[in-house]
Amino acid sequence: MKKMLLLTLAGTLVSMTASAKDLRIGVVNMQRAVSETKEGLAAERRLTGMKKKLEDELNRKLKEFYDKQGQLMKAASILKDDEKRKREAQSRKEFEALQKRYLEAERSLMQRKAKEMMTITKKLSKVIEHLAKRDKYDYIFANAAVLWAPRHVDLTNEVIREFDGK
Repeated sequence: MKKMLLLTLAGTLVSMTASAKDLRIGVVNMQRAVSETKEGLAAERRLTGMKKKLEDELNRKLKEFYDKQGQLMKAASILKDDEKRKREAQSRKEFEALQKRYLEAERSLMQRKAKEMMTITKKLSKVIEHLAKRDKYDYIFANAAVLWAPRHVDLTNEVIREFDGK
């Protein structure tokens, strides 16, 4: 009984090995593909421009805030306690508003980047599907799911070329 089970198992392994040799498998570094396509590079430039614009705006407002703080510190010795507390409260509100604006800008940029990358990823998926069908690949994996693969199965450069060619 044990011999029969071992023979069956051995036969199954041999047939699996033989069919595995016929498999065409590819791997794509999706992150690199997204960032190195023409569309990905253009998206990155747009996002960098938006980030720079928001940073400039926030830095200008922060400088204005610190200038007001400096004026408050200079005037603190001659202000009455009520007026001092009132200005300090106003200053805290302004600083909290600046923090809120910074967080909103950061969140907005992250959402915009995610949206841009998702759009490109969807288009890349269509290119990968086309390549798989055209070149008769059985499987194409994202390299994030693969611990190691030989270089010859990496299709990233070909995917980028196909994507940019369309």
